[in-house]
Amino acid sequence: MLQLEADTTTGPSTEPDGRRRRTRPRARHILGIVAIAAVVAVILSGRGWWADSSTPRRADPSPAAAGMPTSAAIESTYGIRFLGVDVTAGGGMIELRYQILDNAKTAAVHDAETAPFVVDSRGVHYADPGMVGHTHVGTTKSPGTTDYILLANSRGGVQPGSMVTIRIGSLELRDVPVL
Repeated sequence: MLQLEADTTTGPSTEPDGRRRRTRPRARHILGIVAIAAVVAVILSGRGWWADSSTPRRADPSPAAAGMPTSAAIESTYGIRFLGVDVTAGGGMIELRYQILDNAKTAAVHDAETAPFVVDSRGVHYADPGMVGHTHVGTTKSPGTTDYILLANSRGGVQPGSMVTIRIGSLELRDVPVL
């Protein structure tokens, strides 16, 4: 075990060559160095500067719900990726969230014939926009941005924790968890 001894001299003292000797206690000096080292370690650990730069950093979490399936066919055909289905507005609405991948392909999202809708496990379709409606003014948002569609949840048929299917045009995304 390392023991630190403090220099307890209180008066001025001189070395044999006539220079003044430091009277600063040794233990206090060492504790100061340890404190500075601790502060530097905390700063470095918070920034991750010691990490190997060849190790890839984890990307930001996706805004998609855990367990959300994807469809390469929907993404390539319609230029969107569905991110989740949520029950909102006190259970009266279904929010269908999606991310724009290619805004040149998203026209189907706004077309009454091909617009996305939800089908529950009993086969009931939830395609009515209700009083809110689903209209867009201008063009679709830029790639990488997110948007949503609100559908009426008739009689509360879609519940959090259930699984639904999303249909857009002739394509389906099955086993979508509802939050």
